[in-house]
Amino acid sequence: MTILNTPVRAVLEGKFYPGVGVIHSVVQPGLEWVVRVNGVYWTACAALAGYSFQAGDAIRPIDRQGNTLLIEPA
Repeated sequence: MTILNTPVRAVLEGKFYPGVGVIHSVVQPGLEWVVRVNGVYWTACAALAGYSFQAGDAIRPIDRQGNTLLIEPA
């Protein structure tokens, strides 16, 4: 999906997260990470409790809570 065929409402509500990102560093193992998505660094938490990530893992952002992305494996 590209920004060109994404519903305007999704873009305006900040629910459009194109592409994948990568885990840059682990802040708290199993709880919090720093990720890079489209050249921007974010704090991130796992969308589901069972997900665990290491530096270098590919991720996909699926939602956002404030300035924290909720992520899943890509």
